[in-house]
Amino acid sequence: MTADRHKSVFVTASIVAGLATVVFLLWMIVVIGGPRLTDGVDDVGELIAALAAAIACFVAAAHVPSRPSCWILLGASSFAWAVGEAVWTYYDLIRGVQVPFPSLADVGFLAAVPLAVAGLLLFPSSPRRAADRVQGVLDGCIIAGSILFASWATVLGPLFHAHHNSAFAQTLSLAYPASDVVMVSLVIILFTRAGNQNRGSLVLVMAGMVAFAVADTAFSYLTQVHNYGNGTFLDTGWVAGYLLIGLGALRAVYAPSTERAELRVTTLSLVAPYVPVLAVLSVTSVELLLGHRLGGVAWIMVFALALLVLARQLLILRDRVTLDRQLGDDVEESTPMGDGEHPPVLLRN
Repeated sequence: MTADRHKSVFVTASIVAGLATVVFLLWMIVVIGGPRLTDGVDDVGELIAALAAAIACFVAAAHVPSRPSCWILLGASSFAWAVGEAVWTYYDLIRGVQVPFPSLADVGFLAAVPLAVAGLLLFPSSPRRAADRVQGVLDGCIIAGSILFASWATVLGPLFHAHHNSAFAQTLSLAYPASDVVMVSLVIILFTRAGNQNRGSLVLVMAGMVAFAVADTAFSYLTQVHNYGNGTFLDTGWVAGYLLIGLGALRAVYAPSTERAELRVTTLSLVAPYVPVLAVLSVTSVELLLGHRLGGVAWIMVFALALLVLARQLLILRDRVTLDRQLGDDVEESTPMGDGEHPPVLLRN
């Protein structure tokens, strides 16, 4: 298939995905055909979107020359989520019962998270050097930990302690927004280091992750307050998210990356991890000034963030020392000796 043909498929898929998202959103808002039909459209629509993303990712893996394993993992993640949604649909539409929480559907939903993270770590925009990859992981952990701390101190922590579900159910409910924070943080780090040619697919994937984050956070909150029901317009986040990931995969097919995946150091990539750390310091200061106790979980997060920042600084310092040594060796090798000059001779006393 020619490049023009691939591009035509991508444009057509983009139009279809956009129209499908708009129709889904309007259906959820207007409740066309009544609550039962809207409920079915909600379940089946999310399932189809996840399966479409999985197929698109597997197609991309078969056509892209650079790191197809990332698309295989993202496809596997989409398929795992589709399996979870299929279980949810079975409970809701076939058995006609309220989906229990937790349930087997959560196995598929949560299994999608590590697969997606692994796929993002292998994305073509990520650097080849092991040290650069480690720094990228540290940056993602710093951003994710900072956002988690701010969320825990202001929203998630009070919500967790205010309700009296089982500890396992509460932890599982909070795992959804927490996992999305990790993935969105990782995408942000990859975006700051990506070359221009890689950014098209990454922007689409990043937009999909943000859509997930909105839907998962809403799901977590509504579940905690026992107010979640199928057919809510917030479920559009999952449909839009998977359709965007599928478009990202198709974008990679018609515009494959040919550049080497080297580290792209920018001011943004150097400063980005420290911006959310300032938010942590601000939240901590405000909470302490107001006389609030942060609690053991919050202090553990602060301590972990301090260790991550220290590890990042040590890694940067080690890289700087190594680079200075290499530059010094290159200068010595390239410095010519003048006529009649001889290497210095060490004299013994």
